[in-house]
Amino acid sequence: MKSKRKANWLILSILHFSLLALFFGCAPRTAIRKEYDFTKINRIGVLEFTGYGYGMNSGSAVADEFIRQLMFRGFDVIERERMESLLREQHLASAKLLDPETVKEVGKLSGVDALITGTVTRYTPEHKDTIYFKDETGQVRSEVFLIDAEVGISARMFDVETGLVVWASSYTYESFDMEGALRGTVSSLLSSLKKVWPRMKKS
Repeated sequence: MKSKRKANWLILSILHFSLLALFFGCAPRTAIRKEYDFTKINRIGVLEFTGYGYGMNSGSAVADEFIRQLMFRGFDVIERERMESLLREQHLASAKLLDPETVKEVGKLSGVDALITGTVTRYTPEHKDTIYFKDETGQVRSEVFLIDAEVGISARMFDVETGLVVWASSYTYESFDMEGALRGTVSSLLSSLKKVWPRMKKS
């Protein structure tokens, strides 16, 4: 009986701390270039993010979510497939190796005002976990519970006129499912620009 009570207490503790992390998570860690005028950005190019792990297409999923949320806020967005095709056609560096000259060249060819890309630092789908214990008779028992999904992203925005990074932010978010974790991470990252870019207040 004691073993079962201990296992139940452990499960409740994990769920409790998961909920606290879910609703009271820290704000994104953000760096913004001083004096930069974000209001001049209307057309944005989104490149595929460097993925996390293997076989999950996390880089594409994150880029697609940035596109969706930027469009929702009223921006003109050039999607990643077109941007990646432009890089290949012009024999320019890949999204993983962007340098200031490449950024400026891509901006000139595509007509965008800024580029967004970055790295997926965490991409863990929701899953079930099992705790095994012995009851008072010595029989092995088990308890199964759900572990939340988690997504971490480190994002960067480049100004195409100078090729310099004007915004960099990272954040990790937990939710009950993968869709919620992905949506929450990207939304929190874009919201870190609200103070310098009023247009980002729409959510």
